[in-house]
Amino acid sequence: MDRRKDIARRAVRSLLRKLSGDRKALLSAGELLGILTSMQKKNKEVRNFFVSPFVPREKKRELLKKLMERVGVPREALEVFDYLIGINALSVVSDMKRFYEYELEKLTKISKGTLYLARKVSDEEMKEITDTVRRVIGREIELEVSYDEELIGGFLLKVPGLVIDISVKRQLEKLAGDGG
Repeated sequence: MDRRKDIARRAVRSLLRKLSGDRKALLSAGELLGILTSMQKKNKEVRNFFVSPFVPREKKRELLKKLMERVGVPREALEVFDYLIGINALSVVSDMKRFYEYELEKLTKISKGTLYLARKVSDEEMKEITDTVRRVIGREIELEVSYDEELIGGFLLKVPGLVIDISVKRQLEKLAGDGG
């Protein structure tokens, strides 16, 4: 295993130990990792800020502290980020996010997924879809809903380790691929 992934895994385990037993804190830490990952991917200046050895550690720490307060992550988690700052390894945040989501799912028995719909559905239809997915995967699920008119109808569901595509678009692609 490469060093980067090893650091990310160790940091995630440490973070989970520090926050264990507090479901809200665990979810907030996941949100923080998502924000940091998004910021680093979308903005080169942010990425450089976090990985540059020329930016003082205290500035990095202060920014992380503010973000943690904003999303409700307990101060105990700051130790993990202090360690990453100390070894100039905040670039592992995107790996941490992936590992954290996987470990959190095992711990809470709640899967997170994205449901793509062709159109808005009624609350009753949404409950039916969610209940069906819950039965199929055998656990609770938190869904982020996105809309994609190209699906035409039906839905596409993505959860870790599973993709269910019962969209009209997919059915048409299968027909076209079968020659008829």
